[in-house]
Amino acid sequence: MDQSSAAPAPGELGRDDDIVAAFQLEERPVSGRVVRLGPVIDEILSAHELPMPVAALLGEAVLLAVLIGDSLKFEGRLIVQASGANANPGGLGGEGAVSFVVADYAVGEGVRGFARYDADRVAVLEAEHGPRPGAERLLGSGAFAMTIDQGADMDRYQGVVALDGPSLAACAEHYFAQSEQVPTRIRLAVGQEMVDGGSMRWRAGGAILQRIAGDDARGHDAHAFADAQVLFDTVEDDELLDPGVSSGKLLYRLFHEDGVRLQPGKQVMRRCTCERERLARILAGFPAEDRDDMVKDGAVVMTCEYCNRDWRFTEAEIDAAG
Repeated sequence: MDQSSAAPAPGELGRDDDIVAAFQLEERPVSGRVVRLGPVIDEILSAHELPMPVAALLGEAVLLAVLIGDSLKFEGRLIVQASGANANPGGLGGEGAVSFVVADYAVGEGVRGFARYDADRVAVLEAEHGPRPGAERLLGSGAFAMTIDQGADMDRYQGVVALDGPSLAACAEHYFAQSEQVPTRIRLAVGQEMVDGGSMRWRAGGAILQRIAGDDARGHDAHAFADAQVLFDTVEDDELLDPGVSSGKLLYRLFHEDGVRLQPGKQVMRRCTCERERLARILAGFPAEDRDDMVKDGAVVMTCEYCNRDWRFTEAEIDAAG
C-alpha cells in the first residue's frame, strides 16, 4: 500500500488493535515498525494486580519485544529483559524496586511478559515521583538485554548493555547504538482508558524508526535519518494510544511528504507456554520437600508467572509424569 505525498490519508489499514506493521519511507533510507495493542496488553497487564509504575514498565517491555521481534526473518523468539544490579540478564534479584522485567515474542505465536518487584519499595517511589518514576528509578543500576533464540538446534545470541536512560525505549536505543551501530529512535506509550461501566482497561502503542543502507531508489543522504527523526519525535502518547488514530493516519501525518509505504499488518496474540503435561514433568523433578510446600487443599499447586493461572496436580499425576 503506497502512500505518496499526493495520496489521501490512509484509512483502514492499521486501524485495528493488536496489530504490528512495517513501514518504509520511499525516498529515504529509513524504515520502521508500528504496533498498537488493546486486548492483548490488557490481558497481560491485568493478569497480576500490578502497581501503575510496574504495569507501565512491563507494557514498555512488551511493546519492544513485538516491535523488534517482528523483524526476525525466521521462526524464533526475541526476549527483552531488564534486571537490577546483582542480577544476570537471565536471572532474578537486584537493588531496584523492580528486580526483573521480561517480555518474550515468538514469531507466529505471540507475546507474553511478567515482572518481579517489591511492592513496598514501588509504593515509596510512586509517592515520591508519581505513577511514572521511570526505568532508572524502578530498576536501579543493572543490565538491559535482548536475546535472539533461533530454536533448540541453534545457539542463542544475546546482547547486553548497562541500563541507561529514564525508559526502556531509551535503553533499547542505547543498545542499538552500542551493539548494532544502527541509528534508532523509539517511542512507546502505555496507558488506560475508561470503558462502559467505569472500569479501566490497558492500551499500548509504539513505533521504531531506523536508518537502513541506502540504494539507488532511496538515495544515500547522510542527513535522511536525522530529518525523519525530527518528524518522528513529534509523536504524542495520545496518538499512540487513541483507537481512533490508525497507524496509517499517524504515519501519513508524519511522513506523507516523503512517501510512506505501510505494509499489511500482522496480528499480535497473547501467548503462554504453561501446559499441563510440561508442568507436571517439571514438578516431577522437584525434591519432595519442595512439593510439600506447594500443597494447597490436598493438591500440589503451581502458578504460572506469566498468566497467573493456578495449575493443580495430584501426587499420582506428578509421579506418572516423572
